Amino acid sequence: MNSDSIAIEAATDGACSGNPGPGGWGGLIIFDDNSELEIGGSEQNTTNNRMELTAAIKTLEKLKTYKLKENFKLRTDSKYVIEGYTKWIINWKRNGWKTSSGKSVQNLDLWQKIDQLRINGLIMEYVKGHSGDKQNDRVDKIATNYSKGISTLSKLKEEASSVDFFERNAPAEIQELFSRNELIQKFSEKRYFLSSLELSNLLGEQNQLKIKQYLLFEWRNWRMIPKNQKYWIIEKKES
Repeated sequence: MNSDSIAIEAATDGACSGNPGPGGWGGLIIFDDNSELEIGGSEQNTTNNRMELTAAIKTLEKLKTYKLKENFKLRTDSKYVIEGYTKWIINWKRNGWKTSSGKSVQNLDLWQKIDQLRINGLIMEYVKGHSGDKQNDRVDKIATNYSKGISTLSKLKEEASSVDFFERNAPAEIQELFSRNELIQKFSEKRYFLSSLELSNLLGEQNQLKIKQYLLFEWRNWRMIPKNQKYWIIEKKES
């Protein structure tokens, strides 16, 4: 992504292990240059509806910092979020944030927050969950992993470290190097945004100073490029 990149679509999802229970949320923003931004987080004691709302809120906050294409769509499998955002809030506000029966609106803090983050022209589109939709599957995985205490980065490390018999039986330092290269390859191909902490965890302590200073630097066959003093993108060096 560069400074002229335009966000073309987004997806969100929430998950909860028990209701209430440990929860997670995930968001995905896709740009016109094929770069992507994944975000996610967790809460210890929450509900599925709160996680669905939080995913939308956090993604809207990010979208406020980018240029959006016309008729921008935020896709979610939560009818609760869509109905509330497009219809229910109108009546709640008219009734002093009360339901038609005079009761307090559940999750009032989040509904007020999402109402403040409205973006003109943004369309909320329903997508059926677990239906094979690629973006919905992505954000569902992010949300579910966070609800279980597994970050996307650690999950990818787990996958990369069990590719085949050789990796599992190689010396530990070789396994670590192979896993690291596998991860970097994936992040480069998908043009994922990484936080400084994630990049530091990926490359090790010896690169912390460069990361802290947001300086472009190279590691083996890869180039680490700072973006907006917030994130990093990994590109493969020309051979």
